[in-house]
Formats: sequence, structure tokens, C-alpha cells
Amino acid sequence: MKKYIYIWSLPVLLTVLLFGCHEDTLDTVPLGALSEDSFWKTEGDAQAGLTAIYDAMQSDFRHLGWGNMAIFDLFTQIGRVRNGGFNAIANGTYDPSSGVIRDLWRTNYKGVVRANDFITHIDAIEMDAAIKARLTGEAKFLRAMFYFMLVDNFGDIPLFETVPTVEDALVSRSPKAEVVALMKSDIEFAIANLDASYTGNNVGRATIGAATALKVKIALIDQDWATAATAAEQIMGMGYDLVPNYSYIFSPSNENNEEVIFDIQYIFQNDAETGNQYEKLFAPRGAAASGWSWVQPTLFLVDKFEVIDANPTYVVEDSRIPTEIYDHFEGRDPRMDATIIRPGAHFVETSGDKIHPFQMRNLGNTQTRFWARKYVIEGPTGSSFSRDGPVNWIVFRYADVLLNYLEAVAERDGGAASVSQGVLDATINKIRTRASNLLPLYTAGNITMEDIRDERIRELAYEGWHFSDMKRWETINTNNGFQVLGLNTSNNTVKLSTNPIATRVWESKHRLFPIPQSEIDINPNLKPQNTGW
Repeated sequence: MKKYIYIWSLPVLLTVLLFGCHEDTLDTVPLGALSEDSFWKTEGDAQAGLTAIYDAMQSDFRHLGWGNMAIFDLFTQIGRVRNGGFNAIANGTYDPSSGVIRDLWRTNYKGVVRANDFITHIDAIEMDAAIKARLTGEAKFLRAMFYFMLVDNFGDIPLFETVPTVEDALVSRSPKAEVVALMKSDIEFAIANLDASYTGNNVGRATIGAATALKVKIALIDQDWATAATAAEQIMGMGYDLVPNYSYIFSPSNENNEEVIFDIQYIFQNDAETGNQYEKLFAPRGAAASGWSWVQPTLFLVDKFEVIDANPTYVVEDSRIPTEIYDHFEGRDPRMDATIIRPGAHFVETSGDKIHPFQMRNLGNTQTRFWARKYVIEGPTGSSFSRDGPVNWIVFRYADVLLNYLEAVAERDGGAASVSQGVLDATINKIRTRASNLLPLYTAGNITMEDIRDERIRELAYEGWHFSDMKRWETINTNNGFQVLGLNTSNNTVKLSTNPIATRVWESKHRLFPIPQSEIDINPNLKPQNTGW
């Protein structure tokens, strides 16, 4: 990830200690090296402080956050995760002592603290008023991003608009509605003061489009369908468009393309700056990233991709793969092959072109026997074994906004059947046509909310939004009793497995994560705990 300067005033340092900032971060800052008296003096100081807020977006691979959003999808039916702590979340066997939950809380409060420190001090810096307003808009956008992840996952949380002392930080939880109100205020300020686009080294900064996309997401979790629809429609007039080739959205050679509204920027293989860590979680072992296979697709996801050719033409290139397996996977929506690596598919490892599953290295690393292809670079070069991938992580993209718009219009107007043909053609039909001209299109009166939700699964799998979507749709309990299925590759053959890898046990309490017990131990005012925990 990009190497940032960490800027802390004394109150910030104390607050981050309270919220559990990691020792490796604190160790980068000599105590007493910076103070409010020696910093926050120049525009350069402001730029450095803002950079530190952006840095908090880049989650460590061990910690849930914006930088590895894909992990959230693995708590749903579309995936399984190899890591034990994350897997406990997916299976519903976690409790308030979970380190995963603790780190999600701390990672996002670290971002809040940095944003508050910036917002508190920038007014006193003498600089161009328009630049000051824009930088403040970026900080407020980022603060709203961190608060979004906190309220979406924890509900009522402590609300800070300034940098508290340790004593001031021992507060009770504010109602979700109060946090959402601050987020809305921050976003309106950002929209009024951010630029529409940037060039050169400023590419990657928050734009009006990014702030408006977050406005859509906030409205959706607030079930304010009218606001969500209006904000999404505004984005549809900002010049964004779909990339013609679905796979090319995520290519390192096509970063910051016309579909990207906001992404987390990464540079790699450089002495001064290193790349992303998330590709390590996606990639097979034989890839240049020498992946860990944490992102494991399921048969549930495979079967969400529609069959568009009932009699596909293919060549059996590995006799160990039965024709019935080829028949199951061939002829489907091509987004399947852009998203996962399945039997009969090719993948270029560092040692050359391989056919899944038997030719690929370390097949046993993935219990479902599927791998992710999205966000993984093929070939002998392009990534590094040491968690050093080059590809930016896309947080908001245009296809997501189109589907959010369709959902909001349907909810606002009384159901999917009420959506006009014009809206369908501008949203879901446009997305399906991009995927393949063989996919059937929807007509007014002949589409359901389940169709809209399934399209989000197909289009956005492993981009991190499905877990949040399921909570909004109140379908999270469908995880209860869900059997995680994949492939059986025993006896030198492959077949669809009927023996579940895991059976998930979810209850209504899993709609929200528990407040971390370690934080309650520090601050008893965080009680009462979330319902059911």
C-alpha cells in the first residue's frame, strides 16, 4: 500500500490508544516528535494530514475494512473464507471476544480520529480558501465512509465530531440516527466543495461523484428510497459509463476507467511504496501473488449465473473432467468465468497455462475447489509474493450505482413490477447487455425484487457489498442452516459435491456484530450490548 506520513497530535495519540490502534502504527511515530505547536501550520501540513486519513482506508489483510471489502461477501452464501477468525464469522460461531470484530471497530475509529483531527485544525491554517474547502470536503467524505462501515455493522456507536481526551472518549453509544445525521451533513458539505475529477497525482481523491455514491448508500441503509433514487440519478448524469468488457474493469492496465467512481489507490514493487494486500487473499498459490485462497466461491454462486446456451460447444481438454461437469459450467453468463476459476477453465500460473482443477497448484488450499479470478493477475509477473499487488480496490463503480438506482426506484414506487421500461433499459438491461448479448432482457411488469437482487450478486460478487445488501433486504437469516457446497475432486475425477463443507448457524442477532468485549472492558458506558449478544 502507499506509504503515508502518520501525523498525530497528543489528543489523537491518546484517543487511538483508547480505541486500540496497533503497535506497529504507533511505533512509526516518535513520541514528542510532532505536537499541535509544531504542526498544522502550512498547506503542506494539511496535505500530509489528509493523506493520513486516506491511508486508514487501506486495511491490513488481517482486518476487515474498506481495503479488503471482499471478505464481507464470504459471510454470505456466495463464498467461504479459509482464515479461522473470518470463518467463525461466516459460520455464526463468533462472540464479542472475536478479534475480527475488534479490529473492524478499531480500524474504522482510527480513520474517524484522523479525520476529526484534520477538521479541527485546518481552519487555523492560512491557505487558499477554495483549496481549504476542498480538502475539508475530502476529510468529511472520508469520516462519513468510516462511520458508514461502523453503523452498518454495529448500529448505535460512540459519535465523535472532534478529538476527545481519554476521559472525554468514555462516552455512551449514540443512536444510529444521530450518526447518520452527521454522515449526511458531511456528505452535503463534500458534494458542495469537491471537484468533479482530478488529473495527475491527484487522481484517486474523493470527487463529487464519490460523495454522491456514498449519499446513495447512506440513503439505502436509512431506507430513504426517494433520496437514494435522486442521488443515483444525479450520478447517471455525471459522465460515468460501463466499461465495454466486464473483465477489463479490474485490469491493472485500465485503472481509473470510466466506470470507477472511487477506488483505493495502490502502487507496487517500489522501494518507497508497496502495493495492495488483498490480491494475496484472492489468488491461487500458483499465481504470481502466491495466493492464500481465502476467497473461495461456492456452488450457490455458480448457479446464480444463468445458462444462456443450452447446447454449448466445447473441447474436453482433460479427460479426468467428466462431460457432465463441462455441461454444468459451459454456456453460462460469461461473468462467471470473469469471477471464478472452474473445471475446464484455463488459468495462467507463473509456470504456464493450466487447466482447472487438476493441473493447478495446491488445489487443496481451497475447500470448495474453486478459486476467484476477479482481481487476480495471471502470468509470471505483475504481483509479488510479499503482499504487493498493483491493482486499485474499487469501492464505488457505475454498475453498482445503476442497480442501486433500480432498487430504490422499485422500493419507492411500490415494487419491481412498477418500474418503467426506460428505467430497466438504463440499468439492469444495460448491465446485462454489457455482459452478453445472449442474456435475456427484462420488460416492464416482468421483473421481481429477487431478479434485481440476483443481478447484484452476479455483477458485484466479491466486491464486498452483498453482506450489506442482505442486511438491507432482511435476508441475512437465509444463512441459517445454509450448506456450503463446492466440488469433490477425489479419485482423480471431479463432481459436484453433496457433502457440505460447513453448515452455517445464523440467528436474528447476527444482523449486527456485537460491540467488542475488549472495548466494553475499557469503556463500560458502551453497554448495553447489541441484542442477543
